[in-house]
Amino acid sequence: MANNQIGLNGFNILPKGVKNLLIINVLVFFATVVFAKTGICDLNKWLGLHYFKAPDFHLWQFITYMFMHGNFGHIFFNMFALWMFGAAVENYWGTKKFLIYYLVTGIGAALTHYLITFVEIHSAMALFDQFLNAPSLETYRYLVENNQITQLQGALQNNYNVLLQQPDQLNELVAATISIQDSYLNSFVLIGASGAIYGILLAFGFLFPNSPIYIYFLFPIKAKWFVVIFGALELIYGVVGTSDGVAHFAHFGGMIFGILLIWLWHRHDKLGQQQTYYQFNGTRDSGRQSNWQFWKKEGVSDRKSKYYVSKESGRPLSDEDFNARRQAEKERIDEILDKISKSGYDALSKEEKDLLFHYSQK
Repeated sequence: MANNQIGLNGFNILPKGVKNLLIINVLVFFATVVFAKTGICDLNKWLGLHYFKAPDFHLWQFITYMFMHGNFGHIFFNMFALWMFGAAVENYWGTKKFLIYYLVTGIGAALTHYLITFVEIHSAMALFDQFLNAPSLETYRYLVENNQITQLQGALQNNYNVLLQQPDQLNELVAATISIQDSYLNSFVLIGASGAIYGILLAFGFLFPNSPIYIYFLFPIKAKWFVVIFGALELIYGVVGTSDGVAHFAHFGGMIFGILLIWLWHRHDKLGQQQTYYQFNGTRDSGRQSNWQFWKKEGVSDRKSKYYVSKESGRPLSDEDFNARRQAEKERIDEILDKISKSGYDALSKEEKDLLFHYSQK
């Protein structure tokens, strides 16, 4: 975990990943408004994420739902948070890693939300399936009497009364029940970038734990405590249940998947540090190009286990050559830091990023 606060040196206030996400979200929002007013189509039906058993569910919705928003306030606060926290995270991680994290946490938020939904409605849907698999007056009566979904009680009861008066209408009742079930399942539509935004908030708190966040622009609180408080609130709201129309478990799920992904990346980085040796290219003061190897004995943590070896002889370097190599390495690092300051982290080559990473571990 990074312990320092954000620095301005080399900081890109609107990095490429955040910028493109902002553009796509705004364009989709305006398209949604225009299409709805002109009657072309309801984009929420096609791009919002439906319950996986709903007739309107499509696999692409796991991605597209993140770019849909219900109103101006919804998109404004999400995009403001994306820029506020996402810019710092992307500057630290780079665009590719940032976008992977954004999409994974967004998908994770959706999976969490609908896992909870499945638990909540599974028993009710089982009653529907019981009737549809064996249609009869008795199985429909059992469905009506045991149904716990308030918004369906009226329609189910009315259909049952009709069936009592006209028992020969059973086939029509089956079709009506399927329609009721499909309509109910289609009513679950998840939209918004909030799940991914909460994942970004989690990453910000992890990378910059001591950076201040100003609540209402007045009251400072360290990022790590801000993340803990908001995560706890979303979990509490999800468990208690609210009628605010907010998918609190999706927010919490975005943070959980963020924790898992950061843990996997951290584990991968630690495994990478256990490689036997790394090869770099260094530049001597004289301008001559020289090749050298940085050797790390596995399983030894003492500083003496780190030394330079000559590529030609395979033996340890003399003190003079060792110091020369060290000086060349420091100059190379300075060049990389200057490049970050001028062009940003994304401008580095893979070799430069690897060198900077391994130097930071020394």
